[in-house]
Amino acid sequence: MDDGRSEPRNAPWWRAFGPGLIFAGAAVGVSHLVQSTRGGAEFGLYALIVVVGSCLIKWPAFRAGPFYAATTGRSLLEGYRRRGLWAMGVFGVLTLLIWFTTLAAVTVVSAGLLLALVPGLGGLLSWVEPGGPRVAVVSAVLLVLTTMGLVTGGYRWLERAMKIVMPLLFLLTVAAMVAVLPDAWSTLDSAPAREAFTGDRSLIAAIIGWMPAPIDIAVWTSLWTLAKRGRDRTDVGRRAALLDFDSGYLATMILAIGFTMLGAGVMHDRGLAFAKSSPAFAAQVVDLFAESLGAWAWPVIAVAAFLTMFSTTVTCVDGFSRAVGAYTRILRRAAPTEAHPDRRSFEYRAAMLVGVAGAMAVLFGGIASDRFSFTSLIDLVTITSFLAAPILAIMNHRCVFGPDLEESERPGRFWWVWSWVCILGTTGFAAFYVVGRIST
Repeated sequence: MDDGRSEPRNAPWWRAFGPGLIFAGAAVGVSHLVQSTRGGAEFGLYALIVVVGSCLIKWPAFRAGPFYAATTGRSLLEGYRRRGLWAMGVFGVLTLLIWFTTLAAVTVVSAGLLLALVPGLGGLLSWVEPGGPRVAVVSAVLLVLTTMGLVTGGYRWLERAMKIVMPLLFLLTVAAMVAVLPDAWSTLDSAPAREAFTGDRSLIAAIIGWMPAPIDIAVWTSLWTLAKRGRDRTDVGRRAALLDFDSGYLATMILAIGFTMLGAGVMHDRGLAFAKSSPAFAAQVVDLFAESLGAWAWPVIAVAAFLTMFSTTVTCVDGFSRAVGAYTRILRRAAPTEAHPDRRSFEYRAAMLVGVAGAMAVLFGGIASDRFSFTSLIDLVTITSFLAAPILAIMNHRCVFGPDLEESERPGRFWWVWSWVCILGTTGFAAFYVVGRIST
């Protein structure tokens, strides 16, 4: 069937690479540097059951984004609209619940890493009270810089940055993972690790919620896939787009394993606890690499970790802005070719300003005033995403296995079964958490 969606044979597969790396930039942030490391410190290598299991189970739900976009030329949000207004309502409510808190959470970690990386920065901010107020100010500056960069550079700037940052962090993490393997392996014999793993439902839910990322990012990935197609004026085809995404997804899983092993090998069973403040926590994460690889690694990993977290801030600001902009256009029933706002569109820029303003309200209303810690903020947004995962998994399944696609265009039977495992698994995890909370 020739409907304009067939794969061109003269487009090189490597031209597709970009959206998968941006997905990795969005995923490798709070879920890895914070939650995976905390899981390893608390549960030892038992945390890998949750980390790896969550990555594997969610794979089909995330893959639906680039698959649907590359096959139909439409975003996953348009697929939701075809399911009915209820699907758009679910996505809209979830976005409102996590939009501002997510941007605040990822920026707080970026600010903490920057303060740890540049000790002299505290002197420049001597007029700001240390602790929460100083972190909030640095976070606000990073959000302003992010907004300026996206408006002026857009997708191309984002894609180029990720092609440098992610390989560097990947190599350093794998090296550190190998170095701590003996100590991490010994945690399998740790009774406290087993007891914590079977008793701490909240941390398990927080890890699963954003491991490797919240499922709503599948919408962002579909929009990034379409943005790359529009920028390059070339349709590289579905297979190449999926190769790009699967490569990025596999990299995020390996990095999650690495951070889990660092937490298990360096922090577990040594009487060390994670700091409550963002800068101190960031310094602890960088110290894990230094203890594993040597003092030389401290500045290298500090720079790589900051760039990674800052890229997460950038990708989240861009992803939310694209998704909210597309959401408003689709609700207004814009033509398919006009439903993908770029950085020059009013909807994109308006959504960006609203998101950044909301994040700053959370930062100065909560972090700066010490009403809640950054770990409690992170747990809030990750557990919310955790509970919403089953619904989004069902919606994504219906998009790629429903009537939008001809049967010959849909994923194979293997992915159909795996997608149902995703739906049942995320539902089971959510029920396990809710029943546990009710019973206590």
